[in-house]
Amino acid sequence: MIKERSSGLLWINYIRAIAAFGVVLVHVAADVITEWGAIPNSQWWSANIYDSLARGCVPMFIMVSGALLLPHQDSMRDFFRKRVNRVLVPFLTWTILYLIWKKVFYKPDLGLAQSFGMAIDGGVWFHLWFFYVLAGMYLVTPIFRIFIAHASRAQVGYFISIWFILGSFLPFLDKLVRLLGWPGFQLDLSVVIAQGFIGYFILGAFLIKYARPEWLRSAGIVWTGCFMICLFGTGWLTARSGSFKETFYDNLAPNIVLYCASFFVMAKFILTAVEERLPSDCKAFIVLLSKASLGIYLIHPMIIDVLDKGRLGLVLKSNEGPAWIMIPVLAGVVYFVSFFIIRAIQAVPFLRRIV
Repeated sequence: MIKERSSGLLWINYIRAIAAFGVVLVHVAADVITEWGAIPNSQWWSANIYDSLARGCVPMFIMVSGALLLPHQDSMRDFFRKRVNRVLVPFLTWTILYLIWKKVFYKPDLGLAQSFGMAIDGGVWFHLWFFYVLAGMYLVTPIFRIFIAHASRAQVGYFISIWFILGSFLPFLDKLVRLLGWPGFQLDLSVVIAQGFIGYFILGAFLIKYARPEWLRSAGIVWTGCFMICLFGTGWLTARSGSFKETFYDNLAPNIVLYCASFFVMAKFILTAVEERLPSDCKAFIVLLSKASLGIYLIHPMIIDVLDKGRLGLVLKSNEGPAWIMIPVLAGVVYFVSFFIIRAIQAVPFLRRIV
């Protein structure tokens, strides 16, 4: 999503474009997936299929950033200067825009002090949490660049393994057994450096360097298996609990980690082969979608809100009509309306920095 160096890596642009659509699809499906018990099962399962397919879209952006940033070396001054231009300016601008949006449409009594508090704790709008994660990634990037530059494949793999076990598998298992009504557990072993989204950052750098074509078949099997686990695991846990449970949807769930890793491997080799057969116009359009991915991420909740509330006289909701049709259609409308608005913003020199 964030615009980094991707020249010569056209498949990275494809991942960005696909992941941006995945984010839109997840948010469009939310109105249906959260209505377990209040809608027909066929409607809910349609949303579950789309949501399970699109899971991992945000971690994929983090993997792409790690793949492009960590192997590169430049001065700390240059690195942070670029981050201010590419991340901080859009974040601050859209935080203000969403605060205005919230005041106009939802909280007319929203004051300056409350707005500032929301901006600090990430409560302005649901999708802006991603920038707080990015900020953390970027603060440690100069340190992890040294690690990636000098560590062996085994050492990087060791770090990823620790992260997967301590930051993904064990917390997921603890959460799952508690939901099933069994005694939970918490391993009293604090390895803070291998927690959270940092593992995706390192994983992207690892896979872009070490992934091999012979991994492709295994990656396809893992990807399919993780999709099925997400799909039927969510259905099983939701039915058992009597309300929607997103445990298998969690960005740090082990099935999502493996889903993202396998998709990244498939993208690296399949999309590289596909691009050789694509017309130049098609390639150019995909690059435009990729360059607009940050802006699409930022603006699409406004488009969803406008359509959901009928603010322009047209109401489009994913939970009105057959979900298997409405979800992808509405996602496509939101995605491309967002894209064309962002392209218009990018055409204005003094505005392009905000997207």
